[in-house]
Amino acid sequence: MSELETLGLADNTIVVLWGDHGWNLGDHTLWCKHSCFESSMHAPLIVRAPGMPRGQKTTGLTEFIDIYPSLCDLAGIEPPEHLQGRSFTPLLRDPVTPWKAAAIGRFQSGDTIRTDQFRFSEYTTPKGAQTARMLYDHSKDPLENINLSERSTHADQVRELTKQLHTWGPAPNPRGF
Repeated sequence: MSELETLGLADNTIVVLWGDHGWNLGDHTLWCKHSCFESSMHAPLIVRAPGMPRGQKTTGLTEFIDIYPSLCDLAGIEPPEHLQGRSFTPLLRDPVTPWKAAAIGRFQSGDTIRTDQFRFSEYTTPKGAQTARMLYDHSKDPLENINLSERSTHADQVRELTKQLHTWGPAPNPRGF
C-alpha cells in the first residue's frame, strides 16, 4: 500500500485481498479446507478503494459472487447484464447498513446457508434424498459444537432455513438476496 502511495497510484487503485476458503486446524477433527462448517466457509475479504473509509469492519454477509459487481461499482463501470451477485460498496461506506439476509455455499454433497445468527447445512444423495443436516446457533455456539438440527426447540429454524436454502441456493441467485 505504501508503494502505491509512493508511485502516486493510491487515489485511483482498488485493492482486494481475499482467501478462497477457511481452514480447519483440528476443528471437528478435520485437518483440511473442505467442509460446510464456518471454519471452511468463512474467508477473509479486505477491500481498499479510493474515496471509501478505511479501517472498518462489517458483519454484513458477502459472497465471492459479490466481488465482481462491487469492482464494477467502485470503478464506475456498468456491469454486464449476465452478472450475478450484489455490489457490497454500501457496506464499505457504512458497515452497519442492513444487508443480505443470507449467504449460500456448497461443498460436495453439502449445501449450506449462513444468516447473521445461524448456519444450516443439508447433505443429500445425488438424487436429492437428505442424508444429514446440521444447525448451529452462532450467537451461543460460534465454534459449531452443538448440532441443534434435531431438537424440537429449533424445528422452526430448520424448516425456514431449509426452505430458504432450497429457494435461493445453492446456485448463485441473480436477485442478490
